[in-house]
Amino acid sequence: MNDIKGRNFLVVGLGETGFDAACVLHSHGANVRVTEIKNNSAIQGKKKKLVSRGIDVETGHHSVEYVEWADIIVPSPGIPLDAAPILHARTRSKKIVSEIEIAYWLSDSKKIIAITGTNGKTTTVSLVDLIFEKANIPHITCGNIGNSFIGELDRIDADTWIILEVSSFQLEYIEKFQAFIGTILNITGDHLDYYSNFSQYLDAKKKLFINSDTGDWAILNYDDNWCREIANGLKCNKIFFSSKNRIDGICIIDDSVYFKERKLFSLDIFRKSRLTGLHNLENIMAAAGIATITGLSLESVINAIIDFIPLKHRIEKVATINGITFIDDSKATNVDAVCRALESFPKKNNIMLILGGKDKGFSFEPLKDFLKDRVRLIFVIGETTGRIKRELFSTGIEIREIKNFNEAVRIAVSDGNFGDIVLLSPGCSSFDMFTSYAERGDVFKTAVKNLL
Repeated sequence: MNDIKGRNFLVVGLGETGFDAACVLHSHGANVRVTEIKNNSAIQGKKKKLVSRGIDVETGHHSVEYVEWADIIVPSPGIPLDAAPILHARTRSKKIVSEIEIAYWLSDSKKIIAITGTNGKTTTVSLVDLIFEKANIPHITCGNIGNSFIGELDRIDADTWIILEVSSFQLEYIEKFQAFIGTILNITGDHLDYYSNFSQYLDAKKKLFINSDTGDWAILNYDDNWCREIANGLKCNKIFFSSKNRIDGICIIDDSVYFKERKLFSLDIFRKSRLTGLHNLENIMAAAGIATITGLSLESVINAIIDFIPLKHRIEKVATINGITFIDDSKATNVDAVCRALESFPKKNNIMLILGGKDKGFSFEPLKDFLKDRVRLIFVIGETTGRIKRELFSTGIEIREIKNFNEAVRIAVSDGNFGDIVLLSPGCSSFDMFTSYAERGDVFKTAVKNLL
């Protein structure tokens, strides 16, 4: 359904994506309204711009009248499934579609590479972006990475490759959206503060392939049980990657990464890169698979691996003070991400781990095997303090409550030993104390740098 002109669209949420969606729909002749529960200065600034274009905007509440008026509801990413406009729209059998669905309708290019997963999305998308840049291939990188798909439409023509980071929230409401290459890096428990159960979250991820056809491709993590299960129902072409098993796909053979009989790169290339950890090797494998399907040279892949600069707040070294190294992994917003961070370090029992934040509803018990022989002290902070203390008590590792990062840093410097590591890898979202994981990481960095 691409008949936008004259239809009534209600955009729910006035973040960057909601703002872009309202502007683009209005420019294509749609009747547009926006509803936003917040009413701060940033929201008021966006509202003023939209109103100047003739778009109705309500802030501070959601009115039933706006939903009743609309033909189609467009929720911004992260709008809860039980938000009042969504529930009311469902009772009225209103069509609900995501921003990436509308962008797909309007895009001149259908050369879409969509990448999702519980962890590693942004790193992999950024790496694929760099590979395309090295190969000098026209492309746009957008989506959950920060700039919306719909907001980039003016820069996209029929020859443009679209490298798209997609979250479960964006996939929740797709209808015709179809990726030429769909990639799932991994699926572990997350966003249980948003979904009622893990099955709902898994179903959202599966939607990446609901329109895949025989000419499309799926790149999936063989070492992930859920990815293998998803693969069983696909009719598109499939490529698996594995960092732990020798498979008929992308895997490690004799200290090199191969795709079937073709050598892609030696592990020395990975070791010389700025990326660390098995999870980042998997991200590289997925990116190399995408490059292979799209016909990009191995030279562009290798050069991208060597030149790639890791993103902030992802196992990022902050400083070393008195022989104690401080590492910011604030982007670790779920337990699996903490496990991946911990397995990047050898078992030296020298890690002081900072855990905690807003409770997302999952257990911390899967951490136990990764804590053993690596972590000697756990700092806990924020809303999940009680849960972490209960679930990790049996490890025998000392657990200390802290009020802020300054306290953790001071204790680490006074009580730590030469060669120790202080790792901020919270395993939770940041919204109990901070506006984002980035702000949380920056506050941690400031606490460390204040001691330098």
